[in-house]
Amino acid sequence: MGIHLVLMCAFQSVRCHLKGASAAELVNRHEEPEEFGGYFIINGNERLIRYLILLRRNHVVALVRPSFVKRGPSYTPYAVQIRAVRPDQTSVTNSLHYLSNGSATFRFSWRKQEYVIPIMLILKALVSASDQEIFEGVMMQDYENTFLTDRVELLLRSFKTYSLYTGAQCLEYLGNKFRVVLGQADDMTNHELGVWLLRKIVLVHLENPRDKFRMLL
Repeated sequence: MGIHLVLMCAFQSVRCHLKGASAAELVNRHEEPEEFGGYFIINGNERLIRYLILLRRNHVVALVRPSFVKRGPSYTPYAVQIRAVRPDQTSVTNSLHYLSNGSATFRFSWRKQEYVIPIMLILKALVSASDQEIFEGVMMQDYENTFLTDRVELLLRSFKTYSLYTGAQCLEYLGNKFRVVLGQADDMTNHELGVWLLRKIVLVHLENPRDKFRMLL
């Protein structure tokens, strides 16, 4: 019984018998004379090796992409993104999109489906933060920056339409809206589902809700 060759070395690598062959020698061996190499032979078929470039783990990156504008009428090209990695090395990518009305949305993927949540809903659900705490946390004592103060005021004012004032109310709201999507046990309350969602999706490299809150600010 012959041995089935699963994997051969990369073409023209240091272990390849064609390494250093001239153009004429390559043609004599039924190869392309200008071939750069770099592919593998697996089960008799050529396979390319493609490198995937990932965001640096737990590091915030600022993005300017015109394609973001197509996400909705208020979306701008501006966003920040982080690939948060859990201790078991699984990761979740969180994105914050800046909106033209001064607000921001939190975007994540769950089971290959994208979802967006108003950032104010996340901030209040994490630590039951007051409007004043959020305002001061974003401003960081830079009260002379009138552009920033206007944006934060719009952010706070726009969230009033949800009529959610406490962290418990925000957690209840999140659990209710995502109950079917999350697919957790039926006996879990909406509050418990909200807590589970924040722990499972939001900045998963951080354990403490207060740390998540500060990083989002």
